Amino acid sequence: MPMSKIFLSFSALAVCTAIATAAASTSVSARMGGAQTFRPTQGLTYVIGSKRAVGFFQTVAGKCQLTLMIAEAVDPDVAQPPSAARMILAMSPGQSLALGSAEGETMTATCGAGADTLEVVRNGAVRS
Repeated sequence: MPMSKIFLSFSALAVCTAIATAAASTSVSARMGGAQTFRPTQGLTYVIGSKRAVGFFQTVAGKCQLTLMIAEAVDPDVAQPPSAARMILAMSPGQSLALGSAEGETMTATCGAGADTLEVVRNGAVRS
């Protein structure tokens, strides 16, 4: 494997580890529901049904550019986590997106004024 690919893979691993570490220190509202406001490059993590979304946002050209890695939510002490899918989305201030699971849980992200913040709300499954 060429050295540049090894370095790139190691760099990506270091970034994901830093995000996961920062995200692990997020408040209880990230896991329990309610709104949480993030600043650029602040790590976020949410369990949505059987999936885990880990990522961050940056202000790019006046928009919130949200990067999420989405994978199965597994205990790394019990099983090897499967590979994740990366999703990158750009939202204008005031624009929202929703990410949902098969279990009915959702995460809604809204780009704040000036693309300086990102508000995320996690909602549990609707029970009837």
